[in-house]
Amino acid sequence: MLRVFVFLLLSVLLLGCAPAPEQPDRGFPDKGFPGKGFNATDVAWLQLADALHARALPLLGLVRGRSGSRALADLAARLGRKHENERARLRALLARTRVTGENPHAQHDMPGMPTADDVRTLTALRDDAFDRRFVALFRAYLDQLVLVAKGEQSSGGAPEARELAAAMERDHTADLAELERAVA
Repeated sequence: MLRVFVFLLLSVLLLGCAPAPEQPDRGFPDKGFPGKGFNATDVAWLQLADALHARALPLLGLVRGRSGSRALADLAARLGRKHENERARLRALLARTRVTGENPHAQHDMPGMPTADDVRTLTALRDDAFDRRFVALFRAYLDQLVLVAKGEQSSGGAPEARELAAAMERDHTADLAELERAVA
């Protein structure tokens, strides 16, 4: 039930947060977005996924020096590189939408989004205590990425955004399984 509520809340946020001034004189059939084929869900998803990645990358950077698990440290290093590359893909698609300005999700504390307090807390922890807290935070982050990727696939307008969302859903579902194996 909680998962359904979170999905509905995110759907509302994704549909309602993107800045989308109407520009009917531009002649695009996509509700005013200058980037042809993109709709409000595409823009909101790209912005939200980018903000989630930006917040998670510092967590991944903390693992090597604090984790008590070599498997977790190796996984975090690999996922850090992977998430940097994925963020570049998100930002490239976002640039194609031609929506400018600050990312409205960058400063929000939303489900799955690690906070500054989370980073401070993790910085003070070591070994098993660090691992337990990191895994809980990173699991929530990956769960959220999978959830919002599903929303993009069902409501997005641009095929390239929906394809990236499908790839992210598959990849992050696999990442969740790998995270569980690393801490088993």
